[in-house]
Amino acid sequence: MEVLVFGQSRPIKVPDIGFPIHYAGHLYADLSLRILYSAADAMIIPYRQDNLPNTGAEALACGTPVIAFDTCGLPDIVCHKTTGWLAKPFDTEDLASGIKWVLDSEERNRDLSVNARSYAESKFSAPIIANQYIDLYRSILI
Repeated sequence: MEVLVFGQSRPIKVPDIGFPIHYAGHLYADLSLRILYSAADAMIIPYRQDNLPNTGAEALACGTPVIAFDTCGLPDIVCHKTTGWLAKPFDTEDLASGIKWVLDSEERNRDLSVNARSYAESKFSAPIIANQYIDLYRSILI
């Protein structure tokens, strides 16, 4: 197992977590992000607070299961044990259990991956979002 961190540069002192850590820095190109998400077995979002992190929806769209805390907007992205794992809020042991659960079985990971892509298409695709805006505008104007 290896860990890939993106969105930050390599720190002066790299933490020892028992696995090799690679730092990709900041990625701006859509293609680079798609390649990174698609190559990953899981996306871990350890945020304690975030409305609706794009990284979660982007990972799902690339078929990458998401592991996160069950807080803020993350339950709108992750379906527990269907597209990833939602850990009890701020419970790092449960987050670790989710990582293990997602990665322990290649078959489970493949199923989560298929579910993740399907869920993203049904919830976050451009036509779905556009129709939600149209419905909202119509409800306001009527």
